[in-house]
Amino acid sequence: MVRLLLAICFLPCAVMATPSMHSLLINGDFLKPISVMEQLEQQDEGTICDFDVDVEEGLLVYKISMVNVETHRINKYEYRALDGILLTEKSSAYASDDIGQVNAAKMLQAKHMKFSELVTLAIENQQGYLTQAELDHDLSISYLELKLLNQDSRNTIAFDIETLRPLPLLKWD
Repeated sequence: MVRLLLAICFLPCAVMATPSMHSLLINGDFLKPISVMEQLEQQDEGTICDFDVDVEEGLLVYKISMVNVETHRINKYEYRALDGILLTEKSSAYASDDIGQVNAAKMLQAKHMKFSELVTLAIENQQGYLTQAELDHDLSISYLELKLLNQDSRNTIAFDIETLRPLPLLKWD
């Protein structure tokens, strides 16, 4: 019973001690995602197909996946956002559920563009912090889907790779 009371008393303090993604982003003590993407694009022969920001043990972590259409592999990297240090690296053959990303990556390569360039173009004049960017191909359209976090909300943007223009998003209740 005493342990239960102690847990109830101290659990809110432990939860409150973990910083939120928004508070870490506002603090600004991290490398810009685009610079980490550009660094990886210079080192790896693939095309970035997915980018995510996560909070692990109170630190911002960038998770980046690259698809290599020649070798049929996806390389996954995790970087510490604070200084760009590589934390983990994994490689695997891509599966059938990765085909949307593979097709969008092929379209991006055909446009002679890098993922970081596409993201930069898509978030131009947008407010908020980039928390996710993912290539996809659906309904014969190759596009980049982005999520931006600001103080009030999380916004989703879809950006057509072929036309290099925003796509209208369908919204569900």
